[in-house]
Amino acid sequence: MEFFEYKNVVIESPNSSEAEAYRKLELNISLAGLDRRMQVIQCTSATPEDGKTTTSINLAAVYAEKGKKVIILDFDLRRPKIHRAFHQPNDRGFYDYVVDNVDYHDLIIHDESKIDIILSGKRISFPHIALESHRTAQLIEDLRKEYDFIVIDTPPVLSVTDAVIISKIVDGVVYVAAYNKTRKDDSREGLKILHANNANVIGGVLANIDVRKTKQYGYRGYYYYGTDEKKSK
Repeated sequence: MEFFEYKNVVIESPNSSEAEAYRKLELNISLAGLDRRMQVIQCTSATPEDGKTTTSINLAAVYAEKGKKVIILDFDLRRPKIHRAFHQPNDRGFYDYVVDNVDYHDLIIHDESKIDIILSGKRISFPHIALESHRTAQLIEDLRKEYDFIVIDTPPVLSVTDAVIISKIVDGVVYVAAYNKTRKDDSREGLKILHANNANVIGGVLANIDVRKTKQYGYRGYYYYGTDEKKSK
């Protein structure tokens, strides 16, 4: 069992350099949407524990900070983590919507952070089939009408096909790699798979940077890189 603490620095340390880095990420995403609005944003990575969930919750926090109505969907159905980040029981969620036809409004958790969330709920036997279903696409379309921004946390690209499936119904994908952890070959391969499936990768985040070792580069915990960079750093 994992006991990793997902820190929302935008809320907990709003004046920190790490929080400012997420604000820059949000700005870069908005610039990427000059021709196409980036309303539904997917966060994924090549391999587990690369920082995609932390990126998801902090990006959502920036939107909430700006007074935007934002919701996070936990579509990492095999290894859900959003409930841990928000200290919520994962007893109801996407499972109930897909399998039991529960109205999604009844599954939305209104967190005190002003971030709404829909958790994964009970485990689904065939997650990829559920994510490919019409009900999933309909959920996204319905939420578009109610929220300014929708952030979706999905599994790593190299682990399962789920991230590629979701990439087809979002506006943009943020690709996360962990500094000094994610293997370059894995990062490149994951990015290659996304591009091969016509995913709109709008940029990426280099996470978990040791600021003490990288001050000379000006990094501050997280570093955004644009879509013109085909290789993960």
